Amino acid sequence: MRTYETIIVLDPDLSDEDNEKVIKKIEGVIESQKGSIVFIDHWGKRKLAYRVKKKFKGDYYRFIYYGSGNIISVLERNLRITEEVYKFLTVKIADEEIEIEPEKIEKLERFEGEDQDVLSPSGFKDIKGDADDMETDEVTGSDDFEEEKED
Repeated sequence: MRTYETIIVLDPDLSDEDNEKVIKKIEGVIESQKGSIVFIDHWGKRKLAYRVKKKFKGDYYRFIYYGSGNIISVLERNLRITEEVYKFLTVKIADEEIEIEPEKIEKLERFEGEDQDVLSPSGFKDIKGDADDMETDEVTGSDDFEEEKED
């Protein structure tokens, strides 16, 4: 059996009961295809990169499960026809990459720590040091350039 990870973005306006119904439906599809769920993680409501169905937020869920055969095609077909699901993405993962326990899941925080590169407002890395300290190659040329004229 292979290990898969599926990230699902649900409608943020759904109630907890409606979210639970969608999650149970997804679990049922996985189990009906002889798959077994390892872990379900609720990431909560997050801002989307772009507007989807006139919404700027989505409710994120992460599923890690084992499966074989056509489990992915059946699951994705069901996700496409479920109105509450905005987006989804499924990837195959290696067994050693699985973290089952929620306390082991580390959430990435932007700009944490001093060892990361700091970007300037223009988006380029800040260069430490003076421009006078930089080595440059001198361009040599001739000042007596003449333009050839056609007669």
